[in-house]
Formats: sequence, C-alpha cells, structure tokens
Amino acid sequence: MTIYQHVSDVRLPADKMKEIPKQPAPLNLIYEEFGGETYYPKGYRQVLSGEKTEGDLIGSGVVQSLIVQALVFHLKTILPKKDYWVPTNKVGLHLGTKTNLINDIVIVEKSKLANPVSEKYFEVLPKFVIEVDVKIDTGQYPPDMETAMEWDYLGQKSTQLLLFDIAGIAWVFTKTRKIILATSLDDWFEYEWTETVPLFDGYGFCLQSILEEEGILAKGG
Repeated sequence: MTIYQHVSDVRLPADKMKEIPKQPAPLNLIYEEFGGETYYPKGYRQVLSGEKTEGDLIGSGVVQSLIVQALVFHLKTILPKKDYWVPTNKVGLHLGTKTNLINDIVIVEKSKLANPVSEKYFEVLPKFVIEVDVKIDTGQYPPDMETAMEWDYLGQKSTQLLLFDIAGIAWVFTKTRKIILATSLDDWFEYEWTETVPLFDGYGFCLQSILEEEGILAKGG
C-alpha cells in the first residue's frame, strides 16, 4: 500500500493547469460539472464529427461492467440490507448549482433518503463512492498531458465529495490493477487488487478475490 500525503499529490500544479486549453461546451453532451469545470465523456468528439451517436457513449466495456456487477453483489452481501442501498448504473448526484456528478457505485444510507422513488438525481450524500476507471475525454490534450489530466480530474472529483465529509471514495483502475482510496483531503492510499480496501465500520473488499470467485479472473490471474 502506497500512502499519498495530500490531495495535491494527485493534482496538476497550478502553473500546469494554466496551459490546458478550454473545452467546447455542447450542453447535451456534458458528463459532469463541478469546481467551475465541465467534463465530457470519452468519445464525445466523435459524436460531434458524426462518427458516433450519443447512444454510443452510454455503455461501458466488458471488464468495467463485470467489475461493477461483482462489486455491487459483494457489497449487497456484506452490508446490512435494512441500512444501505447500493445504486449503480451511472448514479447522478446533485450537490449544488453546476455541481453534478456521475458515479459507478454509491452506498447510500436508507435513513437519509426520504423519497426512494424519485426520478431526480440523488441530493442525499452517499456514505461511500466507488469508480471504475476515468471516463472523461482527454483526447484533445497532448499525449504527455492525458494521464496528468485524468489524475487531476480524479483529484478534483474526489475533493468535491470529501468536502462533504463522506466516508471515502475508491478508484479502481483496470489497466494497472491499482485502487486509489481517499478518505479525507489528507489521507490518500494506493492498493493492489490483491489487498483488502477498507470502506467503513469494518467493511471492505478484496477485488482480486471477488473477481476470482465470480470467474472473471482465473485463480491467481
């Protein structure tokens, strides 16, 4: 497990941020907005050029979809059913004016959600958030800045949630098989898939074990 000392360890320096060009603003393709920035989904530029349709932006890849499914099943197994919901499927979270986030998995306390049949975005803060890979478009930036932009987005989005004092947010990365866990602005940790990632109140998950049990990964794979 690697420990990061502060959120600034996973954010672009301010002088680098000034070098980043502004994105165009097709309102119907906005993925998320927070911190005064607007983010678009991967592939949105192909929609603008006519190479793709908006419907092409909806789906996730096989491995991301199976990881989400396996994690949700695990969480619903270990968490008290009377206390928590585990919504998935691009969960919308409205935190304020021009502050709208999309999440892969959220853990929500049932006692805090007054209207479970609402068709609006969640306005109740989740207990915990899990994301599988970064889904914003960074293709307009030079290749040497794309990874930095993804890390900056991770840092900014995590900060937005942590400022509301949620228990934490975990980012699962499929290419590197790493998990970044943030539990406060000063507590950031990096885990291998083979390690157990703590959630809250003694709950946690070992992604490698979960995926092996589901047959998504071979034993020891």
